[in-house]
Amino acid sequence: MNPIIKWAGGKEKELPYIKENLPSNIKRYIEPFVGGGAVYFYLNVKKSIINDKSEELINLYRCIQNNDKEFFSNLTAIYKNWTLLESVVENNSIELLKIYRDYCADLNNNSESKSIKTKFNDKIYAFVIKHSEEFNGILSSDFNIEIDNFINEIAKNLISKMNRMYKIEKQKKLMNKKDTLDNIECAFKSAFYMHFRHLYNEAEKLNINISFYTAIFYFIREFCYASMFRYNKNGKFNVPYGGISYNRKEFIKKIEYIDSKKIKEYMEQTEIYCDDFEAFLKEVKPERGDFIFLDPPYDTEFSTYAKNEFAKKDQVRLCEYLKNTKANIMLIIKNTEFIYNLYNTKEFKIKTFDKKYLVSFQNRNDKDVEHLLITNY
Repeated sequence: MNPIIKWAGGKEKELPYIKENLPSNIKRYIEPFVGGGAVYFYLNVKKSIINDKSEELINLYRCIQNNDKEFFSNLTAIYKNWTLLESVVENNSIELLKIYRDYCADLNNNSESKSIKTKFNDKIYAFVIKHSEEFNGILSSDFNIEIDNFINEIAKNLISKMNRMYKIEKQKKLMNKKDTLDNIECAFKSAFYMHFRHLYNEAEKLNINISFYTAIFYFIREFCYASMFRYNKNGKFNVPYGGISYNRKEFIKKIEYIDSKKIKEYMEQTEIYCDDFEAFLKEVKPERGDFIFLDPPYDTEFSTYAKNEFAKKDQVRLCEYLKNTKANIMLIIKNTEFIYNLYNTKEFKIKTFDKKYLVSFQNRNDKDVEHLLITNY
């Protein structure tokens, strides 16, 4: 099976190397840093135990495992309203094109930019109010929260997009109707995304329940630029919308996949934890015959993992635990001098791979090596 979410450092591309180096028998599959779960879903071991310190990620796994009806209902509603924006643009294309061309004309007349922005901000608000029935559930308080913020985002994103299109047209040539409308649709969808990013960041203040919050989390993780992790100094998620290529992303297929029988049946048999890796491993007590797969955060100066710090002392703590476990372990991690020196001991065997090949490591720290594959068997 495929992972249900794209996650930083996911191991889909490394699966051939992992498969080649698996132990012969797996009594229980144990993963302390499950992330997107590429290996967990690929191996499909009935007795699986997974953990991650990211509460949001684990809430997602638990909503699927527990068949949380409210979670799936909210996710479907988000998708329905997301696609509704396509109809809003298509059905009102003439009016939206006129708003843009009028905006360009005002700029060409060298009008004061601040007054132009105010004028078209009002025009966009008027457009939303005029077509409120077409926006349907998006503006319904039964589904949405802080609707004014959404309308503000529409105005802000449309004006920003119109500015960008105007500059491109001045430098090159006028866009055709399709490209112009695609960009306008992108502005509406960016506004929708930014609004739900706002709800995600303010969930506690807005008293959003776990089911709805987890649906929002899944949506913004799917539509944020390149599925990036990035939080500002106040802990707010600040990755922008993925852009025009995300406009028609088939999110419904992801919803159908996580709601499928095969995913639910598999996850129903899985034990799920949300803890520090060492506390988790002490709780599940790995034994001989168990297989622990580890994909810990990389050793970098920016060693944060889904808002959770993972420092050098944690890398040492992990290594010390693995030296003493009876279970079979496989660890994949980026090669650094610190990591290599940490695992270059009698307890471990080290192989190396880059995007093209995997070879035995001849007891040396090759600076050109991208990743290490470390086992104790």
